[in-house]
Amino acid sequence: MCGIYGYLGEYPASDEILRWLRRLEYRGYDSAGLSVARDSGDIATVKRVGRIQELKNAVDAIGLSDGRVGIGHTRWATHGGVSEQNCHPHISYDGRYHLAHNGIIENMSELSAKLSAQGISCQGSTDTEVATNLYATIASDDPISSLRLFTSKIEGAYALVFLDRDHPDRLFGAKKWSPLVLGFAEHGVYCSSDRRSLEGICDEYVSLEDGDIFVVRSRDDYTIVNGGVQIVRDREELSGEEIATELGEFSHFMMKEIHEQPQVVENVFAGRVNFETAEIASPTLKALAKRDISRIVIIASGTSYHAGLVGKHYIEHLSGIETDVVVSAEFKYSWHRIHADRVYVFISQSGETADTLECMKLVKAKGGYAFGVVNVPGSSIARLSDAGLYTHAGVEIGVASTKAFTGQILTLLLMALALGNARTLPHAEYAYLLFEMRKLPDLIARMLARSDAIRTVAEKYASYQNFFFLGRALELPMAQEGALKLKETTYHHAEAYSSWELKHGSLALIDANFPTIILNADGPLHAKNQSSTQEIHARSGPVIGVISDRADAALYDDVLRFPETVYELVPFVQVVLLQLFAYHMTVVLGNDVDKPRNLAKSVTVE
Repeated sequence: MCGIYGYLGEYPASDEILRWLRRLEYRGYDSAGLSVARDSGDIATVKRVGRIQELKNAVDAIGLSDGRVGIGHTRWATHGGVSEQNCHPHISYDGRYHLAHNGIIENMSELSAKLSAQGISCQGSTDTEVATNLYATIASDDPISSLRLFTSKIEGAYALVFLDRDHPDRLFGAKKWSPLVLGFAEHGVYCSSDRRSLEGICDEYVSLEDGDIFVVRSRDDYTIVNGGVQIVRDREELSGEEIATELGEFSHFMMKEIHEQPQVVENVFAGRVNFETAEIASPTLKALAKRDISRIVIIASGTSYHAGLVGKHYIEHLSGIETDVVVSAEFKYSWHRIHADRVYVFISQSGETADTLECMKLVKAKGGYAFGVVNVPGSSIARLSDAGLYTHAGVEIGVASTKAFTGQILTLLLMALALGNARTLPHAEYAYLLFEMRKLPDLIARMLARSDAIRTVAEKYASYQNFFFLGRALELPMAQEGALKLKETTYHHAEAYSSWELKHGSLALIDANFPTIILNADGPLHAKNQSSTQEIHARSGPVIGVISDRADAALYDDVLRFPETVYELVPFVQVVLLQLFAYHMTVVLGNDVDKPRNLAKSVTVE
């Protein structure tokens, strides 16, 4: 959610900010704005609701080509509606300070009342405007001391970047819980809420830590203070390539990323699996397998939570280690003891998911062992983990996660196999599963080739407003992920249940206008799922069967078939099928596939 860019250097700031704000579009936003310190001494601010192209058109219209210092922001509404007034950057009541902010100021109401008592009222309804006005009331010409006082008065999460009209030769700000990095290029210095957005621009970066306050004057002249003490943080190299923003042969990033999943599988295997010797060679997994583990606790949100549910099945069935999966937002606020002989696994695509990150901090503070499964090197969760694995999915532009999920469940499957091989899993079963996993890229490619057939079914059902997704055992979390994808992109109502649970109340909703999608692989519960299908038909409910190539289609109104594979690998083809189903229905409905309404890519506030 929300993106921050600040620039100070030799190039026109408006060009740099607009150019690189596009790299943050994938995070999701509803409006955008920028402020640039012009050569004339004033600060020009432009804001627009909608896409960055609309902001660029407005900037071009006023000829904002001068000025070498500025800040920009893509906003996803939290406080206040979607409007230019609520868009960032916000300007203080005296016109001096401009602020771009990610996060939530939780004591906004209290601060607003105090400002009002001083005769300072806010024109909009955002916490950021309150913060900007508060800073103006306490600021001096020393930004470090001003920020120390300011941050002592605000509560919540924040990444803050200020621009000062009276000192337009510097940027300054602070960081707590929301990500913020400084990037260094030959021509200048950047502030960004996403390290990956600097790849291909900067050669080095510094990750700011919670409590950091900073002032930047040039590439080589900057100060970082934490707790009143000046800090020297090591610069790290940025060696990655630029975020790919070309669609190539695809109409949408979601479809492009769905088609990248065979390569994601290859990436996860690389350096970790030796198929010739049937061995998991990852040093990280070998070290994990040697630990005396009494229990595993997986903590995640959204799609990553569904991946954790798949991982629970793999770990318990292949290694015998009991596993819990907890939604991040609930873990932090539930009663629990942290045990030294447990492994706490934190799953996050971005590595910055706020509630998951806060859970990790809690676990580590109480002496727990934190294992990260993330996609982004250098992210907060990656840096705080005691150990971990990258999912190597590459950057996802589409807000609805697709390829990241596949990277996560494959990583968890490798973890389960490594743990099982060190315990009681028969070697023959271990070797057989590795042999079958080698076929995954081809299996997924074969599933992708069925896109047209999936589109035909999606078009038929696009007018329905409600859907049930049903599954059991390993297929239940796949049903949950399928329902999530459909509701994210089509805005249709979709719920997921265990197919046997439907009769405990929800069956009351079934009628001719309420289709059910039942995931029914050739597994141990295939016959029971058929019984559930007959119960739905008895209430006149249409049923779409998600079944293998060899399964009988006679029981279903329509079928979506996937290539046959062993039961443990069914999620890898089913999820591609369900992603394509949601995608094609979304296209038929005319929705914004890559940027669904109300959603953000990276949720960096609780």
